[in-house]
Amino acid sequence: MTTDVQDTLFSIDETAETAHDGGLPPGFRLQRLELLNWGTFHGGVRTFRLDGANSLLTGDIGSGKSTVVDAITTLLLPANRIEYNKAAGAQKRERTLMSYVRGFHKSTRSTGGEYSKPVALRAPGTLSVVLGVFHNAVLNKTVTLAITLWTMQEAGQPTRFYSLAEKEQSIAEDFSNFGQDPAKLKKKLRAEGVTVHDTFDPYAAAFKRHFGISGNQAMELFHRTVSMKQVENITHFVRTNMLEDDDVDARISKLIGHFDDLKKAHEAVVRAKDQIELLKPIREGAATHQKLSAEESQARKQRDQLHPWFTDQQLTLSLEHQDELERTGQKLREDSTQLTSDIARLRHELAIVQEDIRTSGGGRLAAIDAEVAQLEEALQSQRKRFEQYTSAAVELGLSTPEDRVLFDANRQRLSQVEQDLAAQAAELQDRRTALHSELRELAARREDLDAELASLGSRQTLLARPQLELRRRICEGTGIAESALPYAAELLRVRDGEAEWEGAAERTLRSFALQLLVSAEHYAAVSSWVDANDLKGKLVYRRIGDSYPQRPPAPGTLGAKIAIKQGTPFRDFLLDELSTRFDYVCCDSVEDFRRHPKALTVNGQLKGSRGRHEKDDRTGLTDRRTFVLGWDNHEKIVRIRAERDDVDGKHRSVGTQLAKVDASLGDAARLNRLLGNVGSVTEFSEISWQVTARRVQELRDEKLQLQQASSVLQQLTVKEAEVAARIEKLQERSDKVRERIGANDKDARDIATVIEECRQTLQEQPLTDDGDVLAAVARLTAKTLGEKSLTYRNTVSTESSVRSGLTGTIDALTKKIATAAASTVRLMADFRNKYKNETTDIDATLEAAEEFNRLLEQLERDDLPRFEARFKDSLTQNTIHEVVAFNAFLDSRRQDIVNRISEINLSLAEIEYNPGRHIQLEHQNSTDLDVRQFGIDLRACSEGTIGDDDQYSEQKYLQVERLIERFRGREGFTTLDERWTAKVTDVRNWFTFSASEKWTETGEEFEHFTDSGGKSGGQKEKLAYTILAAALAFQFGLASVKGASRSSAGGPAKGRSFRFVVIDEAFGRGSDESARYGMELFQRMKLQLLIVTPLQKINVIEPFVAHVGFVANTNGNDSQLRNMTIIEYREEREKRAG
Repeated sequence: MTTDVQDTLFSIDETAETAHDGGLPPGFRLQRLELLNWGTFHGGVRTFRLDGANSLLTGDIGSGKSTVVDAITTLLLPANRIEYNKAAGAQKRERTLMSYVRGFHKSTRSTGGEYSKPVALRAPGTLSVVLGVFHNAVLNKTVTLAITLWTMQEAGQPTRFYSLAEKEQSIAEDFSNFGQDPAKLKKKLRAEGVTVHDTFDPYAAAFKRHFGISGNQAMELFHRTVSMKQVENITHFVRTNMLEDDDVDARISKLIGHFDDLKKAHEAVVRAKDQIELLKPIREGAATHQKLSAEESQARKQRDQLHPWFTDQQLTLSLEHQDELERTGQKLREDSTQLTSDIARLRHELAIVQEDIRTSGGGRLAAIDAEVAQLEEALQSQRKRFEQYTSAAVELGLSTPEDRVLFDANRQRLSQVEQDLAAQAAELQDRRTALHSELRELAARREDLDAELASLGSRQTLLARPQLELRRRICEGTGIAESALPYAAELLRVRDGEAEWEGAAERTLRSFALQLLVSAEHYAAVSSWVDANDLKGKLVYRRIGDSYPQRPPAPGTLGAKIAIKQGTPFRDFLLDELSTRFDYVCCDSVEDFRRHPKALTVNGQLKGSRGRHEKDDRTGLTDRRTFVLGWDNHEKIVRIRAERDDVDGKHRSVGTQLAKVDASLGDAARLNRLLGNVGSVTEFSEISWQVTARRVQELRDEKLQLQQASSVLQQLTVKEAEVAARIEKLQERSDKVRERIGANDKDARDIATVIEECRQTLQEQPLTDDGDVLAAVARLTAKTLGEKSLTYRNTVSTESSVRSGLTGTIDALTKKIATAAASTVRLMADFRNKYKNETTDIDATLEAAEEFNRLLEQLERDDLPRFEARFKDSLTQNTIHEVVAFNAFLDSRRQDIVNRISEINLSLAEIEYNPGRHIQLEHQNSTDLDVRQFGIDLRACSEGTIGDDDQYSEQKYLQVERLIERFRGREGFTTLDERWTAKVTDVRNWFTFSASEKWTETGEEFEHFTDSGGKSGGQKEKLAYTILAAALAFQFGLASVKGASRSSAGGPAKGRSFRFVVIDEAFGRGSDESARYGMELFQRMKLQLLIVTPLQKINVIEPFVAHVGFVANTNGNDSQLRNMTIIEYREEREKRAG
């Protein structure tokens, strides 16, 4: 120790007698601290004697005072909670447990000068020991605590063990003479009855039990007092140092465990409800499909019975009409006989009159009449030919022949008109031939599609009939089941979500997909049959071995986009093919396509080995009619039905066009006939009827003149005319009757033919009434006719109209059936994909609809009610009860805090903070939004009762779930939720705290503050000492300040308590008044203080201490510790002063 330092130390002239008390000091106090190889205390054992009294540890800066303090904290706290040399302002990790064990005391540069390197006093393997002896004079009990450390490496954490002895120990006596093996030391200690611990927690639990310390906060507060200068935030200080940290993790874990059970029950309910929601559309779709199929079947039966029904109606109506014709014919023949008789009588009368006219000079008149009759016959012929010529000329685009010039012009144009008509007819004939050919092709395509539909209806595969027929022949010939010889196409399909690659995949896999897969078991039979028979086509088949490497296709390749049918024994073979043969990388761009040796674009361009490229656009990439992959053909059926409807439409359209062409050809033929008629008139005189008409008129004029010359002749002529007129009229009537007889006879023959045809038809197609079919046909017929009636004449046209309507209905139903089937099967497939376990034995086919319905009925009738009952029971009996219990626990802890603050205020009330005033802690509910919302949410979870309201149960579950998921930690928010849980479930955070300075006499508030902001340095320290004293009284179980200073005969002093406190460099920075206030306060509480301070401020502290420890480190690598009592200190000071 230097002379200057000693002079400074012994310049104090006050005494420390105030530190002594007549009674025994209560609680466990530090008697002695020993250090071996700790920091710069190197070599021998260094001892600091305190004898349970207040002591001062001082020395120059850097001498090793904080090293001693860190030794004490290492003895009482876990190393990972200690910030070494904190009071001296050291940076974090500047000093470590390793630095103290190895004795790092300075740094040197490395050989190259790149970095600094610590210099150690001790080599690895050297043992370090820190030992503290605590004694309780009231109980007359001694406890020795020790930590033994060593390391065999340059870095990391030292190895250590802890020991506790219920007796006084020393390093020299008890931690020596064991060699270099720490295990031998442990064995030696245990043999002496010392408790040895390899970890801190059981060691801490043991010494806390001996010292009467409950909870963990007492030692945390001990650690805080080492470096505490002021209370910056009262709320934080109270929460951290005065209130216990509740271990709610176990309760939260239990709550989460119960919720996990509830969640499983809830998931079962949600799963069942989801299954029901998915199965209901399947049931409805299947019912719709069944209903539509029944309607379509009924409509087809009605259409099948249309012709027999209408034929039967036509037969009935025709028989009625035949009877009517017979009656009409009989009446007409009677009328004809009477008219013939009347005409004969009048002709006889006419002959008599004509004879009288001849005898009365009528010879010229007869000649005139004869010539007029001849000319009128010619005139009629000419007029008829003129009209025919004129009508034909107009249609042929020729002029009306009003005179010879126009007639001759027409003759010249006939040749050109003939050529034009011939060319038009030839063009129409070519068009007719083409339409006939197209009509035959469409009819053939329709037959193929009908056959394909019939074939697809009896199977589920997408393969065409030739492949299926060939397999059927092989299976018939070998006796092998068709299911044992699948084509690869029947076991593969493009995965859901990869629809854009479907066309490219179909093209690339087609040749492989059409290969028949033959197991080793059937290979001999198949190969023999194939060799012995004419296949009438091409067959590629593969012999499949017993084992193949199970390697899935690489992601991004074509093989990875292909799904394999579950349960097939060829799965390993197909996986191998997809992963090796079809490992084409699927590229979204041509640039990417160029980079890979084997690649495929979405447009179907393929690049294989050796630079071979291929793209086959002979069929459309999206033409699903050519697709073969898959084990469900419902979509193909829909597409083929759509194509058949399209073919039917085209067939009708072509038929309509053909009818128009035939009509045009008929018109052309008619025009050719008209051209022939026009050409047959070679002379204009053949049609010039006007000349003949003029000659007839002249003869009639001459006859009139002759008649006017004779009155008798005139009378006879009038009578002749009258008789002739009567004959003509009767003849007209007779002619009409004969025409009607002919028409009636023709109708009778025709109706007889119709009757015979009807009877023949009904014999071939008899009426069959399946259910309400015929009545339905009758209703359709009445609806079609409207207000009209069915007759023998309109049966054919009405049948056609009804058939057309029924066909439209059937076509519409067929489309609806296909849509319903595809939709239902798709829903089934979606359900199977989502719930594989429930549908292992159920296929996604309409045939399995009943199985899906049974599954739905089971869910609705049994499973869902059971799951809901289990969910409600778990919710009400377990989870909600746990939430209520958790809420009750937190509420009880809240009340505990209120009670503890009241207890602490009892201690604070006994400390005079300022003359006539004391400090009281006040608590307020926290305004933190998270804390407040948590309280609301927690109460909402536990409030109310659960009844039969499913919506209420679900709401309550969701409330609990939101809370529990935050306790558990949501994905992506784990750290945030951990912090939130730690905050809101720590009841200490439910309050904020402040301090109120009150008048002791009246209780009125003098000043209110939440921290020491705005205070002077001395005021801050004074507030810190006050609140710290209250905290120590509470955490060390000292009841109250006055209670701590009472006689040891009662109160906490009678039992176990811990009375040792270290304050490092605190009194060296504040005012003399605040330092003195703190010392007096701690003295009243009967606490043993170890005050660590530089040489300044000793004059203030010296009156309160009984022992002094002086630390010196002259060379920087060897700290020394000198012990003296206050009496020794005084004697030496006086001696030096003399």
